[in-house]
Amino acid sequence: IDDSVFANTTTLNQQEEFISELYDQLQQQDIEIELLHAESAPGQFELVLRYQLDAIQLADNVVLARETISAVARSHQMKALFLPKIHASKAGSGMHVHLSIRDMTEKHHGIHNAFPHRTCPGDISLKGQHFMEGILSHLPGLTALTIPSHNSFRRIGVGCWTGSSVVWGIEDKEVPLRVCTDLGSRTKSNVELKL
Repeated sequence: IDDSVFANTTTLNQQEEFISELYDQLQQQDIEIELLHAESAPGQFELVLRYQLDAIQLADNVVLARETISAVARSHQMKALFLPKIHASKAGSGMHVHLSIRDMTEKHHGIHNAFPHRTCPGDISLKGQHFMEGILSHLPGLTALTIPSHNSFRRIGVGCWTGSSVVWGIEDKEVPLRVCTDLGSRTKSNVELKL
């Protein structure tokens, strides 16, 4: 197990055969990887799947990706763990979900991102603000789905990159609902639910 720091390329180099095979296996299943990097805990990686408009396909891709990761790890005499918290003093693992809202009117043909709006407070549209308010108002209930076990609760808290209160923030990795900024346009593009 590596003991490198966040996003260190040494870890990627050490696991090049595993990562190459994983990439090839996922590509054969039409599962696109947007990003793969070493995370902060020993042996921990972050794998970001490409955004999908089809929520059912995205859910299928998540299940297939997890199964593929496990199978490829076994073929390399490793075991893939998806446990929320393995080391008490290290960062935990979770599945963060990025959510956006689209204007489905005929005018925009369902491709217009309805989240940003330059003239609204924080450059977030009223629809976007209401969307976030709805998530936050239901956050305690959502934890039954997003934090389903005792081990899951161990990864929640200050300094754990998950948030520990019902708040949102712009590009703040310590809140449960993070507003993300598109690097190209510099607009608020979506939210990330981290619990």
